[in-house]
Amino acid sequence: MRLTVNEKRKRAVMSLEMSLKAAVDSESDDSVMHRIAQKNGFNINTFRSSLNPTTPTHKANIYHLEAVLAETRDPRIMDSLCAIHGNAAWFELPEIEHMNQINFMNKIGKLAREQGVLAQSIAAALSDGSINNDELSVIRKDAYDLIRITATLLAMAEKQYWSE
Repeated sequence: MRLTVNEKRKRAVMSLEMSLKAAVDSESDDSVMHRIAQKNGFNINTFRSSLNPTTPTHKANIYHLEAVLAETRDPRIMDSLCAIHGNAAWFELPEIEHMNQINFMNKIGKLAREQGVLAQSIAAALSDGSINNDELSVIRKDAYDLIRITATLLAMAEKQYWSE
């Protein structure tokens, strides 16, 4: 299965700079950046410039990172941080609703799908005998998704165990 350039970009891990920008950019809601700036006492124009990767005079700082992550909880930011580290992964502890066999089976099905997606990413990347940077970003993202669904299954099983 060949992916288009746009599909690869959607599935790849972004740079931290790009993930911060993507987290506050919304075609339907222009107020996210304004809300973050207001809550944190940032000058909106400086903040906007700091999150724009093409602005050479301003760069996002640790306070911007903290504010955007706290407000948006955008998983692309966490993916970027893990990629910077190079030997880390993350998962969000799930909020487990009503437990039943259907929920377990749905999660197991999702686990199988994610495993298949990861296997396809690796196979496609290796088809020419090497893995380039873009292919590695897609593989990394797919692997993180697999880890997250696995953690959810574990949390569901633990909740079931402790509730008995």
